[in-house]
Amino acid sequence: MRKSEIDSMGFEDGRITGFMPRFRSIDDDWERYTDALVELVDRGVVAHEKGRSLYDLYLQDLNEWLTEFYFEEKRFDQIEAHYTPSGEVSFGPISDGHLTVLDRLQAMGEGARVRRIWRSHMGLIKGEFWWYISERNAGFRIAKYYQASEQKQSRDYEKLISRIPTMKQELLAIMADYRKTAEMTGASETELTRIHADIAAIDAEKRPRPKGKPDPRRMDENLFWDLIDEGLTDQPIGERIDTLPERLAAFKATAIRDFEKIQRSLDARAYRWDVWALAYLLQGGCSDDAFEDFRGWLILQGREVFEGAIADPDSFDVTLHSGTASGINGLRDAAPVAYEMRQGKAMKPVKMPLMDVAGTEIAEENFASALPRVAALVGR
Repeated sequence: MRKSEIDSMGFEDGRITGFMPRFRSIDDDWERYTDALVELVDRGVVAHEKGRSLYDLYLQDLNEWLTEFYFEEKRFDQIEAHYTPSGEVSFGPISDGHLTVLDRLQAMGEGARVRRIWRSHMGLIKGEFWWYISERNAGFRIAKYYQASEQKQSRDYEKLISRIPTMKQELLAIMADYRKTAEMTGASETELTRIHADIAAIDAEKRPRPKGKPDPRRMDENLFWDLIDEGLTDQPIGERIDTLPERLAAFKATAIRDFEKIQRSLDARAYRWDVWALAYLLQGGCSDDAFEDFRGWLILQGREVFEGAIADPDSFDVTLHSGTASGINGLRDAAPVAYEMRQGKAMKPVKMPLMDVAGTEIAEENFASALPRVAALVGR
């Protein structure tokens, strides 16, 4: 945030006065607000009690406060983007705070947005459930890269799959709530039929096997992108991750394995310093793990966005990013889950060489100068 903006700010009743959202995203305004708060603490304008974090003192209700600005301006696209999971969620129901926002959207006639947010959340937690099921069905196997004894690995495996009964009951309860919301917001018969089918599959702990002969097409990069791009314009990321395994299961086993090889090769193509700089600038920081998540998210944005970012990271459309980015786990799980649906057994791991960050190394403090256009647009 610019010094001139902070100079005009004060502090009263636990809140910065004079702060105005930019309305790029709630996450972006959260970061701007916290940057301003730290600066005001340094200037002595805001008191900071020793032993207590700024979050505990002043930020616990910041998300709700910022969201109110967006509701007042009817910035429904940004609200939807903020409350739609971007690729990873903790297993469990939507939080009470999020449900309050969804109820408000529903009351304002935005039922379609409410269903999209629900579908994204449901798609992601269903994906986690099905991963646990696939691990159980594959049985215990020793992981050579894991520095632990066979006995410990076996105990860890048993502990992991012992969660399945509880997860199943939680998921069925969440799906029942989802069904009620879908019915109240005018979901189509097709959508309701899909919900009923999902509930039946979860209850049986088994996804339906593909019917008919497998699609004979060879999996190449064009077909890979066709599968990734399907639903890109009208489905949330969580829903697309959820349906990807069943769409992929329509192909032969060799094609499913080739899908994973292509996904890994694209991930490696994006493992570059300038793309890391892009992720850092968009997110206000980016660890190694966060960059891995970002690359998965970038692939899930579709071929045009991915190839544009690879060709010139500084040309990236920053409006596509709403503060967080993930999805690599859903991508990596797609082929193994699809293979099991097609073949009825676990897929052997696809071996790929270790990756090194490509391109000329860029120091963190030089990320903004390396991508000046993006840096200027996001205020870095």
